[in-house]
Amino acid sequence: MKKMLALILTLAMLLTAFVVPAASAEGKGKILYLSNLNSGAQYEFYVAYLNMMAKELGYTVEIVPADGFNDPAGNLKNVKNAYTSDVVGLIATQDGGLINIMEEYPDLWVVGFFSDFDAVFNEGATSAGVLEKDHFLGLMGDNFISGEALGEAYAQEVIDRGFKRVSTCIFPAYAYPKHTVADAAFRAYIAKHNETAAEPIEIVGDATVLNFSPLDTSNYFFEEGHDTLDCIVGFCAGTTFVYPSVVEAKSMGICNPDMKIITGGFDNDPDLMADCGDDKNIIRLTTAAFESIIWPMALIDAAISGTMYKDYPGVERLDSGIMVINSTDKFNAVINNSPMGATSDEDRLAKAQASWDDMKDYFASVNPDASYKALTEFCQSFTVEGYMQ
Repeated sequence: MKKMLALILTLAMLLTAFVVPAASAEGKGKILYLSNLNSGAQYEFYVAYLNMMAKELGYTVEIVPADGFNDPAGNLKNVKNAYTSDVVGLIATQDGGLINIMEEYPDLWVVGFFSDFDAVFNEGATSAGVLEKDHFLGLMGDNFISGEALGEAYAQEVIDRGFKRVSTCIFPAYAYPKHTVADAAFRAYIAKHNETAAEPIEIVGDATVLNFSPLDTSNYFFEEGHDTLDCIVGFCAGTTFVYPSVVEAKSMGICNPDMKIITGGFDNDPDLMADCGDDKNIIRLTTAAFESIIWPMALIDAAISGTMYKDYPGVERLDSGIMVINSTDKFNAVINNSPMGATSDEDRLAKAQASWDDMKDYFASVNPDASYKALTEFCQSFTVEGYMQ
């Protein structure tokens, strides 16, 4: 009996010796994704793409909902609720409370994505102390970082389309200061155009501030000049907050039936997508290239793995790849050929412009000769034309 017990104990010790190291070497830990999206085509793709990359690299990913108003206390609370001892990194799409998160978890590697991070990068802002933290790696934003660049791009679209009466919508400056900057740049660009234009463009009224609620159909189109607009320019997420109101106003006959929308964001709702194109309600969408999310994953993996790029210059705030969808052909390409039109994770991954084999050599933990410069150029190279080939 004693021999049998000794044999069992020996076997148990041997099993422990083999099993425990194998389990601990199985993964590098967990990466939290603090997401300002909780549904929709972009959200579904980001989750699938992150999970694919994480699996290849040996991590797991947990999605953490960001606070709906970018509230510092809300973001900190949500990260705390998700934090476990195996968490090694955070990809954040909001900056509210980021300094508090990094002070709470000083060993956590953090990288930003799909946002402007003005609370971090603006001098004296609430999370400016993040820039002094050696575990903060930088940011790849949501299309244009510069509000001026965004405003001028939308103004040129208005000029190219020949619109003569336009208005603008923005989110509140406390949450999205870039929108206020973009609106000012838009107006300045149009004013400069009007100096030599045979027919000047009128911007009707001040920017309408949408406090994360839809454009008020019952009031907006009864304000002076709004019933004859050629176009509404939404620096906010116009697919959600402007488009439904325009459809309603047209059905009520209280606005120009030919009025168009220029805005940003993306939504794979079939009815909305069917209403995008040259002769539809939405004629231009500008959004971050979907595959740009490779950049934060590659950077945070390099830091966690101790294989940081030899040419890493330190913290930068960068434009993402930028998708300008402003023709029927481009809308059709995104709807039919990109992950935004997919209905399963398998299809989303198959339709992405970069598979794991395409991207793996840009990861420093996979390729010792990988370059930060090449990674950045790769992630900024994705455009809507990539889905039209």
